Amino acid sequence: MKSIAIKDEKVIVDGQEVFLFGGELHYFRIPKQDWRERIQQVKEAGANMISTYVPWIFHEYEEGVTDLIGTSRPERDLQTFLQLVKEEGMYCLVRPGPYVMAEIVDHGVPTWFINNYPEAVAKTNVGDIHPTRVVSYSHPTFLEKTELWYEKVCAVIKPFLVTNGGPVILFQLDNEVGMFHWVTNQPDFNTSTLQEFEQHLRTNYTEQSFQETFRIPFSEIRSFAENMTKKPEAIYAHALRNEFGLFLRQHYKRFIEHLKQSAEEKGIDVPFVVNIHGFHGIDILKRGTMYPIGISQLLETAKIENTLMAGDYYIGNIEYDSYVDIVLANAFTKAIQWKEQPLFSAEFQGGSIHDKPKLQPTTFDLTTRLCIADGMNGVNYYMFGAGENYENIGLFGRRHDWQAPLTKSGQKNPHYPVIQHIGKMLQTFENSLLQTKPVVDTHLGFYPDYYMTEFHDEHTKHMVDHIQRDRETFMANGIAKALRVNNIIYDAINVQDDAEINPNEIPSLWMFTTEWMNENIQQKLVTYLENGGKLILFPTIPTKTLKNVPCTILKDYINVTVKETKHRVFGQIDQADNVLIDRAEIYETTDGDFAHIEDKPDHVIAFEKQLGKGQLYMFGIGMDHGFHYQNDIIVELAKRAGIESRFTLEEELDITVRSSPEKGDFFFLQNFDEFKKSTTITYDGTTLFGGKEISIPMRSGLMLPVNVLLHEELFIEYGTGEIYETLHQQDEISLTIKMVQKEEEFVFRSSSWKPVDTKEVSIEEVQEHTFKVLIQSTEETASIRFQPAFANAIQI
Repeated sequence: MKSIAIKDEKVIVDGQEVFLFGGELHYFRIPKQDWRERIQQVKEAGANMISTYVPWIFHEYEEGVTDLIGTSRPERDLQTFLQLVKEEGMYCLVRPGPYVMAEIVDHGVPTWFINNYPEAVAKTNVGDIHPTRVVSYSHPTFLEKTELWYEKVCAVIKPFLVTNGGPVILFQLDNEVGMFHWVTNQPDFNTSTLQEFEQHLRTNYTEQSFQETFRIPFSEIRSFAENMTKKPEAIYAHALRNEFGLFLRQHYKRFIEHLKQSAEEKGIDVPFVVNIHGFHGIDILKRGTMYPIGISQLLETAKIENTLMAGDYYIGNIEYDSYVDIVLANAFTKAIQWKEQPLFSAEFQGGSIHDKPKLQPTTFDLTTRLCIADGMNGVNYYMFGAGENYENIGLFGRRHDWQAPLTKSGQKNPHYPVIQHIGKMLQTFENSLLQTKPVVDTHLGFYPDYYMTEFHDEHTKHMVDHIQRDRETFMANGIAKALRVNNIIYDAINVQDDAEINPNEIPSLWMFTTEWMNENIQQKLVTYLENGGKLILFPTIPTKTLKNVPCTILKDYINVTVKETKHRVFGQIDQADNVLIDRAEIYETTDGDFAHIEDKPDHVIAFEKQLGKGQLYMFGIGMDHGFHYQNDIIVELAKRAGIESRFTLEEELDITVRSSPEKGDFFFLQNFDEFKKSTTITYDGTTLFGGKEISIPMRSGLMLPVNVLLHEELFIEYGTGEIYETLHQQDEISLTIKMVQKEEEFVFRSSSWKPVDTKEVSIEEVQEHTFKVLIQSTEETASIRFQPAFANAIQI
């Protein structure tokens, strides 16, 4: 029997560290006779994991009548599918709901349940069935029926757990919890949920604090929770919106904890997975600026032991103007997840339910590389194989093509070889790559409560709109974008963690702010400054809590007066004149100022100030970075705080490094533009790749190892092209290279192996046991052969 553990941001199966590279394959949408072939085709792409939903609605097609072994229809035979996954040597992520979404009617919960038990369905504030027909998560009837479903499905899954010698290494609990409430601006007002909210209030408030917060007599707390919550009055609306959001985080957590306990009682002893939703469509494009709403909703859920948070990443056709959304999604997810778990996407865009937009193969290449560069150690493409919806379960009808890498008939779409190339590279470098972690220059502060905006009412709409607009304009499309496009690499910290922010670990922190920020967070930033941190605060000084009551802890500490706020003005920032500014906060100070309204030196809009042992950089400037010169201003601001990119390039490319002192480095270059770019690369003052100019074709990327072990006793010091396959047969090692440069250059080091000259390959021994290998070829691929060094000596 095997073991599975999650440690140091890696999945470890039976002692072996594994990079999860999987594909979603729905057995219930593919003819049973094709299952093995499809599994093999996913495996052929370099994958090591099959993922699948197990839709309750399909298996329990009548209440009390459940088929998981194919008695009523071959495609219901989950048992055989898992056996085939095992026989093909693949891992498996099972996702048995109760919700699966998966473009299925009623999102996978049996229609008979919703029709027969309307009392268990979520309600709107006027008592109607929720527009999405989502259930009430904590309703006893729903939990009772879910328990029966888990009894049946877990009985089939248990023998196939990795701990029982099977393929199943991960078990997902429900899917995208809270998503329906957000997208409809309608939380659940079912009586059972509101009774739970009442208990929440009684637990978290004293009689005095309740009355001070909501201005309602404590004697009316039950009526407040069950009735007044549905249509708030202005006097308590802001406090209620905030408190109900905090409650829902606990509500979702309790639901997931219930499912986890139920699964564990039925013998499921592998790690669990919870999916985070949030990427959204804009016309035919997609953005990730709202993805942190899903993170916020599941903030408490992320604290559940042995549970991996996994993002749903659907970026559409990735562009220069949208790729930072993925960077932020990665950073913010890491900020809230269990520290030992790897960054993991359980639904990584493998296609789209619609054929619009038409997804380009380059998108799959760039998004995958970008996430691996940012530290992602687990990717599961959704979908990987197209199929058909049987028995009218399809939300969009019978067809389920999904622009998947594999068509319904098993043909390979153009992005299949793109994914396959990355899969083979991961197989080649898995052991070394998993030892490395991204090198970062600074940190962003992630404040989940700024994303607790999934619902509002007439009284709180202005505040919610204000927060949403500012975080998207001034942070996502503003400073976060400006930093990354200038290759100042950041991670994020969750400022709502209980721990103080340690300046030794987080020397510099960029903190987006609105006029609302709770007391404890304001105080935490004060303490960070007192202890020696460098805090870049933008674009405003908060003066209220998120319950909309005055709070000036941070402002009082900074000790500055805000004179006024101006919109759409031009400023002078350092040496940059005529800078277009969307919004500027004007301060009554001239000490340490480095920006002001143009031609008005006394209208200060940015200043720096020593506070405690630390340094504050108050950047009261909000800009949507729609001009390159605005990005340059943020580079100069970063320099003030001692933050600079480690890279020097001649072209605008996204470049990052994953590094390990013992295992070497992997440099990732992404070109999001539609023209080839060439550059030399300097990192921390050292010229890389022998000073050779590296070309990156349009809309593509490179993963280049430096000082990495390729095979026993064979190291690659550097290379300009991608090695994606290593084959060791008897007394020969063969490396397969994807040709990118006109002349690829590699330097290998080995006392045991020596490269072999061929027509395409020329070799120079630059020093003992170190070989420079030059490759020129008109083909797309080339190979380098190595023979034992002693064999060459004998031949001589």
